[in-house]
Amino acid sequence: MTPVAVLRHKAEHVEELAAPAPGERRWDWYQKLEDAVLDLSNALPQGTEDYDARKLFEFLVGVRRAVAAEASADIELGTMMMGDVASRIARRLEHDALDDPRVAADFVFATLRGVGVGDLSRLLGVSTKTVNAWKAGGPVARRADRVVVLAQLLTHLRASMTPVGLVMWFDAPRHQLDGRTPLELLDESEASARERLLALARGARGQLAG
Repeated sequence: MTPVAVLRHKAEHVEELAAPAPGERRWDWYQKLEDAVLDLSNALPQGTEDYDARKLFEFLVGVRRAVAAEASADIELGTMMMGDVASRIARRLEHDALDDPRVAADFVFATLRGVGVGDLSRLLGVSTKTVNAWKAGGPVARRADRVVVLAQLLTHLRASMTPVGLVMWFDAPRHQLDGRTPLELLDESEASARERLLALARGARGQLAG
């Protein structure tokens, strides 16, 4: 497991613990939560100087006080906020990892499992031969920026769409893009398309979540 993957696992563990298991003693649960937060913050590159780590500790203190006061509503609110922060850390770490084109390519293939090599070729902007070489573990030297942008877009869209639906998203004309498709923007320039497409992907996630 890579260092980033280890950190992401620690963040996800905090997120999972941000709710007491049914029947579990609150102080036992709280100690596990505190240990997980300490483990994560100590492993982060900036340690307790990390902004999100500081927010976790801030909410953790509130949860401890709520447990001592047996204030169930405050415990629920505090742990909900901790879960949100831990989720944000996990997403941030995932995005950091995806700056590596090789990691990004593996993420694309895992997310679009079952999608034909022809569609992968169109999305990645390389030949089917190159796609197959990458899938076999070859170095991702060509179109590295394209691979990274595609992976980052998929992190926002994957939870609400099937692999086929994800491909369709890239092929659908959007009024936000002046009638063009996301794929057309990527083909023009990954660098200039990145922010517009990320904003569109975040908006799509928000609409589906609502």
